[in-house]
Amino acid sequence: MKSSRTVSHLRRLGTTCLVLAIASALAHLAGLLVVIGTNVLPFWTISGILLIAYLTLLVVAYLAARGSTVPPVARSVLVFRTISISALCLLCLSGAFNDFGASYRVLDPPAANGCRAVVREVSFLFAGSGEVYSAWPFGIASRTGSWTADDGYKPVAHGSYTLNWHGNEGVLHLVGDHDPVWPALQTVRCGLV
Repeated sequence: MKSSRTVSHLRRLGTTCLVLAIASALAHLAGLLVVIGTNVLPFWTISGILLIAYLTLLVVAYLAARGSTVPPVARSVLVFRTISISALCLLCLSGAFNDFGASYRVLDPPAANGCRAVVREVSFLFAGSGEVYSAWPFGIASRTGSWTADDGYKPVAHGSYTLNWHGNEGVLHLVGDHDPVWPALQTVRCGLV
């Protein structure tokens, strides 16, 4: 009886991890980031961590259920798990590939309401690009703009930018010395829409 209760708890905890991993994957697809202090964490990494936790709990529950009278998992649940795990694995792999070589930075100063500007920059061959996010003090950042740069230039990494706040709206000016940046002015909106 104790074994069946343990297996039941492990399955519930595993299902919770799977549901949270799916929610994190949806947040990643929506273009959101988690910002903790000056650290930035893309949601695909959170989804991957939760997926690993789910798979670990699944193995432990399977091992605990061997030789006991615990009812098997329904076929529809197995189909849902298989589809979810496959989709999450693809999303995590594509997120890792997309973030290969990307750098994230939380910019100073913050706005008066505590909102921060977060930048993601990528450089590949002769092309550079970036995205700017507005990060609320509670840690969720949403994308507010993007740019491209010539010759793989990363203006924020090179310190070639200014950030000025006017109330809840910031203006990020990206300076491209010999490598132009398009568009050079980015708006960081932190007010409620």
